[in-house]
Amino acid sequence: MPQFQERMAFHGRTAVITGAASGIGAAAVEKFRAGGAKVIGVDRVPAAGPDLHIVGDLGTRAGVEDVAERIDQPIDILVNNAGVAATQPWRTVLGVNALAPRDLTRLLLPRFNPDPVVVTTASMAGFMWAQNYGLIRRFLETENWEEALDLVKDHPDLDTSCYNLSKEIAIVNAGDLAVNGKHINLRSNSVSPGFVGTPLLGDFVTTMGAENIDGTVAWAGRHATAEEVADAICFLASPLATWVNGVDLAVDGGLNAMVFRNYIAPAMAAMTAGGGAS
Repeated sequence: MPQFQERMAFHGRTAVITGAASGIGAAAVEKFRAGGAKVIGVDRVPAAGPDLHIVGDLGTRAGVEDVAERIDQPIDILVNNAGVAATQPWRTVLGVNALAPRDLTRLLLPRFNPDPVVVTTASMAGFMWAQNYGLIRRFLETENWEEALDLVKDHPDLDTSCYNLSKEIAIVNAGDLAVNGKHINLRSNSVSPGFVGTPLLGDFVTTMGAENIDGTVAWAGRHATAEEVADAICFLASPLATWVNGVDLAVDGGLNAMVFRNYIAPAMAAMTAGGGAS
């Protein structure tokens, strides 16, 4: 039986990691390289660390196409990690966080070696994906970026809710890949971190309020580290997870479980007791 260390290794494999210059992406670059992978990093700014780094803009369809064209070698793993917060215009947020993972994956399909793996960095902010599934389904099925974005322009409080919606879309897209990629043995999963101590945290303080973020620290004791989220990404990309497919893995220190137990479950129970269920 192969040793645990061997099954976590990536020797002879090539991984593309977007958002590679900082935070979770930079941590993932280090871990994949330490595991023996050749890493192609993608970011809008230069980065040290990857074996090859591509500076590109994933905020437009043309930018995604340019990045895909510059990845001109076979690959085994794609980590759709690049993301921006709601401090950016909502069209940019949905472009980078939702449309870029959809289209970059599709464009790189001809580059995939057998048994490829895709891991998408989503967020616990995407927990409402099932409730918004109809809108998300129409969004993902609309090829043209501007037409897709126009579909959601009347979504409530879009200037602030765009981040949540973008991560809902990312979770559904990752699940779609798991279903649609079975014919080439493609595995696709997402990770949904809570708040992480990365440079993006300041943007979340601006958009979500310090009191909400401080509240999670008060309960959990701290934020996640970028390395902890990168560990989950590496696990899902490794041979240890060969039968894990179509999963959104919460990496939040138990925050979602706490919210469900303390808030959602009591509300559901109250509705049932009050005759809300038929």
